[in-house]
Amino acid sequence: MKMKAQKVFLEDMEKYIKDFNPEDYEESLETDTAVILQTREYYDNHLPVGVAAWQRVNKPEDRLIFKSAMYEQIGFVRDSICDRLVFSDVSWDEHDEPLVISHHYSKSVKLPVFKIEREDVGLVLIMRCNIYDWKITVESKKPIECDFMGIIDTEKPVNKFCCEGFPKDKIYGS
Repeated sequence: MKMKAQKVFLEDMEKYIKDFNPEDYEESLETDTAVILQTREYYDNHLPVGVAAWQRVNKPEDRLIFKSAMYEQIGFVRDSICDRLVFSDVSWDEHDEPLVISHHYSKSVKLPVFKIEREDVGLVLIMRCNIYDWKITVESKKPIECDFMGIIDTEKPVNKFCCEGFPKDKIYGS
């Protein structure tokens, strides 16, 4: 018997899962829980994956008070950071989608660590939010001219223990 999965899940799995066999699955209006769990486990061990694919398999439990934080963070990174603030004057397509490179937990909610890489403008951003604050690493080939609206404190020391999920070699000072 074939497992059932929505078309978008099948497309994600084909894109990210090595040796994916579509013959093992049947397209359906709903996705079997076993498919979600297997895909989540695979992604956890084979990052990076696109933020949309990661989100589909990491839905927070309804009982969690801060469950909306994951969706808010993903929306902020995808819609505000990528489309309007940092890259507003740069073309954007599906190949530039933010990636999830790791995850961490805050208030029992599994949250993504994002990587946005734009080779065309020489910029890499790694970021995560633990519901209380954001940690951001910026690597740029040229000076950044941007109004950060007072949200970045360049004087505050960065504690590596507050950068959960970050690659250790990507934690810099302010």
